[in-house]
Amino acid sequence: MENNNEDNKAILSDIKVLDLSQGVPGPFAAKFLAGLGAEVVKVEAPGTGDYSRQSRPFLGNRYDAEGSALFSYLNTSKKSVTLSLDSPSQADSLKRLAEKSDILIESYTPGYLESLGLGYKALSEINPELIYVSVTPFGQSGPYRDYKGADIVAQAIGGLMYTVGIPEREPLKVGGEAGLYTIGVSAFSATMLALHIRDEQGFGQHVDISAMDVMAVAQIHSSINHQFGHKPVRRPTNLVQAKDGWVSPGLDTGVQAATWPKVCELMGVPEMVDDPKFTTPEARRANSQELLSVISAWVGTKPKEEVYHTLQALRTITGYVATVEDLLVSRQMVDREFFQTIEDPLLGPLAYPGAPFRMEGETWNLSRPPRLGEHNEEILVGRLGYSEEDLFQLANPVGNRDGE
Repeated sequence: MENNNEDNKAILSDIKVLDLSQGVPGPFAAKFLAGLGAEVVKVEAPGTGDYSRQSRPFLGNRYDAEGSALFSYLNTSKKSVTLSLDSPSQADSLKRLAEKSDILIESYTPGYLESLGLGYKALSEINPELIYVSVTPFGQSGPYRDYKGADIVAQAIGGLMYTVGIPEREPLKVGGEAGLYTIGVSAFSATMLALHIRDEQGFGQHVDISAMDVMAVAQIHSSINHQFGHKPVRRPTNLVQAKDGWVSPGLDTGVQAATWPKVCELMGVPEMVDDPKFTTPEARRANSQELLSVISAWVGTKPKEEVYHTLQALRTITGYVATVEDLLVSRQMVDREFFQTIEDPLLGPLAYPGAPFRMEGETWNLSRPPRLGEHNEEILVGRLGYSEEDLFQLANPVGNRDGE
C-alpha cells in the first residue's frame, strides 16, 4: 500500500533536504531520509537529470528519463527540480534553497561545487546549521581524491574483493552493486549522526564519505587478523545443490554436539555419529569436503526450503540462496509487510522494498519517484518567485555539463 504519511507526523517531517547526488550511494542515503518523512528535493540537470535515469532496465515500455528501474527505486518519495548549477543565476537559486535547508547531499568531483560558489564553506556562511554531505570514491582529501570510482573499484581497492572467491582463482566482486548500497547506508548513518549533533549543539558540518573507507571497514576483520599474523584466506562457499536451488547447510561448525546425532539420523548416515572425522566442529571443518559430499547426496533430493526449515528446526545455522521470486513470496517478508506496492500512472503497480530497519510508531513513507522537473512550479515558482518564462528556459536548456 502506498503511504504518504499525511495523517502521521513522521520522525523527519520537519527536515528539508537538497539531493544533488547522482548514481547510487547519495540518492540511496537521501531515499532513507525521504522514507522517514523528510522533504527531499532532488536537484537535476535540465533535459537529462540524474544519469541513473538512463540506466537499464526500463519499466512500462518507457525508454526515456522516466522509465529507469534503478532511478525509480533510488528516488521514491522525492521531489524533482531542474537547475543548471553552472549558470550563476541558477546557482544563486540553489543557494536560496540551501539557506532554508537542513541537509545537502552531493556526489560531485571534489572541488567542483566550490568552483561554482556552492561548496560547504560558501553555503555554511549563509546557513551555519547546514549539514553538507559529500559522497565520493576517495573522499575530500588525499592523493586519490580526484580519481574516478565505481562499485568494483571500491570493492577492489578497499580490500573486500581480496577475501572473496576460491583460493586458486582470481578474487571476486560481490554481485550487483552491493558496495555502492553499503556506501549509501553509511552516508545515511553519518547524516543522521550529524543531524543529532546539530540538534544537541547547534551547528552543522561537512560530512565526508569515502567509498574506499567504507569498503575497508566492510572487511575490517581481515585487516585486524593480519596484524595478529593471520593471512586472509579466500574460501569456497560450501553450498550444496537442492532440487530447486542452493543451500548453505552450516553443518561443519554450525551444529551443537547434542544435535549432531539427529542430523546424522536425518541424513540416513547413523554411522557418522561416532566417526572421529565428524564428531567435533574442528574435525568437521577439517574434513568439510567429505562432509559436503554426504550432505549433497541428501539435499539433492529435496526442495531447498524443506531442507532449510528441517535443519533450522534442529537449531543449525542453515540458509538457502533466495531468488528474487523467493523474496517476494517469503513468509518472513510477507508477515513483516516488507514489500510495498506503489501504483504509478506511468509504470503501473510496482513492488518496492521497505526500510532495512524498524522503529516503533514509525511508518515508512513511500510514494512514486518524481518525473524530471515535476516540482519546478511548486518550488521554483512558489518558493523562489520564478516566472513562467524562467520555467520555459529551464525546460529548453542550451547545453549543460556538470562535474560528475
